[in-house]
Amino acid sequence: MTLLLKNGNDHLKIMKPDGNKINPVWYSFLKYNNYDVYKIAQKMEANVRKHPDFSSATNVLLFYINGERNHYIKRVDL
Repeated sequence: MTLLLKNGNDHLKIMKPDGNKINPVWYSFLKYNNYDVYKIAQKMEANVRKHPDFSSATNVLLFYINGERNHYIKRVDL
């Protein structure tokens, strides 16, 4: 899952070695691996909504399946 942050929240972005900042990426917990991908997305969305920093700073959540970086499976506007 990629967290697309609202403007002005660069302090939450991750700094790459070349100096560029990128949006944070979260992966699902291993205990959810046996679940349907949409159930995993639902659980991950709930975790973002509970997070004190990211819940108010995130604009959009994009969910991907590993290895398929060009097509997201679910988009959630917060």
